[in-house]
Amino acid sequence: MKTDDTRYTRVACLLHWLIAALILTQITLGLVMDHLTFDDMLAFSLFQTHRALGIVTLVLVLLRVIWRFGHNPPALPNALPPKVQKLAKSAHSLLYVGQLISPLSGWALASASSLALPLSLFGLFDWPLLPFPSDGSLEAPFRAVHHWAGWFLAALVAGHIGAALWHGLFRKDGVFTQILPHFRIRKSS
Repeated sequence: MKTDDTRYTRVACLLHWLIAALILTQITLGLVMDHLTFDDMLAFSLFQTHRALGIVTLVLVLLRVIWRFGHNPPALPNALPPKVQKLAKSAHSLLYVGQLISPLSGWALASASSLALPLSLFGLFDWPLLPFPSDGSLEAPFRAVHHWAGWFLAALVAGHIGAALWHGLFRKDGVFTQILPHFRIRKSS
């Protein structure tokens, strides 16, 4: 089966859009939890949902990284200046870093919390905690890393969306459509 080297693979597209939806949800949940006040039960539910979605995001990002090692992305248009191509490649690398640091720091924070709550994945099973002391001594540093990793990732995502819109609306160079879902149009006979 011939592959189309002008588009991302179906698996890469699926992972991209799932991870994008999860990251936008996580950023929204994080902001809501930080800036709004809820009754204790709702706050706990939001907190648990954020933690579980973070683990799901981490697993999907790891799958995306593994997939990426075996499948090269489509080339950028030759019409893009070399500096812009280098910037795009650097931005994608930073996106991967941000997508890993944010959930990893959240996992570390959950593991080092003095509350010592299990990391439940939607009540299905508990995700193992990292072997950090649960006396709270590492909670503040991990909270700071997670907080700033979230802002770093949010900034990268905003830049990524801006660049995608620039390619799709202004340059119209096909870069934006490379990651859109693959649809087959069936011809009627």
